Amino acid sequence: MIFDLVVIGSGSVGSAAAFYATKAGLKVLAIDSGNPPHDQASHHGETRLIRHAYGEGLQYVPMVLRAQQLWYELKQLGGKRIMHKCGLISLAPDDGKFIGNVIESARKYNLPLEILPSSAVMQRWPQINMPNDYIGVFEADSGYLKCETAISHYIRLAKKAGCVQLFNTCVTGVSRDGEIEKVHTVSGEHFGRKVLFSAGTWLTKILPELPVQPVRKVFSWHQSDDDYNECNHFPGFIVTLPNGDNYYGFPANENVLKIGKHNGGQSINSADERKPFGEFADDNTEVVEILGQFFPGVGACLFGKSCTYDLTADDDFIIDTQPGEPNRLIISGLSGHGFKFASVLGEIAATFAQGKSVSFDLTPFALARFKQNKA
Repeated sequence: MIFDLVVIGSGSVGSAAAFYATKAGLKVLAIDSGNPPHDQASHHGETRLIRHAYGEGLQYVPMVLRAQQLWYELKQLGGKRIMHKCGLISLAPDDGKFIGNVIESARKYNLPLEILPSSAVMQRWPQINMPNDYIGVFEADSGYLKCETAISHYIRLAKKAGCVQLFNTCVTGVSRDGEIEKVHTVSGEHFGRKVLFSAGTWLTKILPELPVQPVRKVFSWHQSDDDYNECNHFPGFIVTLPNGDNYYGFPANENVLKIGKHNGGQSINSADERKPFGEFADDNTEVVEILGQFFPGVGACLFGKSCTYDLTADDDFIIDTQPGEPNRLIISGLSGHGFKFASVLGEIAATFAQGKSVSFDLTPFALARFKQNKA
């Protein structure tokens, strides 16, 4: 059988792509080395933030606005809540680059955003403590996504629509036989007219030339006062320090608050190097200072988990065809801020599989930029 699209990696982006492509009437094969959603990639840990005024760059805003529409649609299709619109507060020095980009993107795209001095932030949320030279920007329409629930929805809905799913199966390579793509796995060969590479962390094992570095990261859950609970209107948050360190967190659920550090971590080159939480001394201490300074009602670490970021040199995504292979699309290098886009990235992949033009400007995510940077 020749499929219209073979998806290599059925996590966040891959599961969405498989659903949207199958829904569009294509014959789709979705492959994954595990049984998604699983904890061997970047999509576990219960929750991921979604925000619209984007500190990483204005080029992301049109995509994330479409992504949110698709998340709402997925909830209607799947029957379970995906997005929690609890709001999001970003705290940073008033002259910070990240916070400046957030404000600029909100102005350009006319996004609702409140800019608050530190005194106003602490008046509204007495649980927060912050320096006088900080500001807060609040997005009431932002919040967080239930990541594993979303992937489970996509996988179930894709299967119901007719997608063929081949899980617990490793892909060993891809070759071309004329106009047909041949996907080699440990259990045999499969054929497709187009291929999506969305395997995330270890995609470099198949595409060694891909400019992506896997990095081990951790996040942890901490005991908190009930004032930090979502039911008491505490928002998701991002905190940027003057040295550029960046932290993210979520409103507590039953007095347990999740937090992580966005930057840092350990570069790794194999799956067995991604040690469990607690294997490194910094795992237990990297958020202690930020909690004590900004969230004094949050206390001891209860447990934590490790995951993997797939970092590019500039922290921007890769959304491009493989050089010389126009029927192979790569979506990778999501650099720790990609889950919120999974729905729209899946839609982009399905559009590619149908041979249609994408409505977004993908130039900033092209592979050619890495050659330009070397020149």
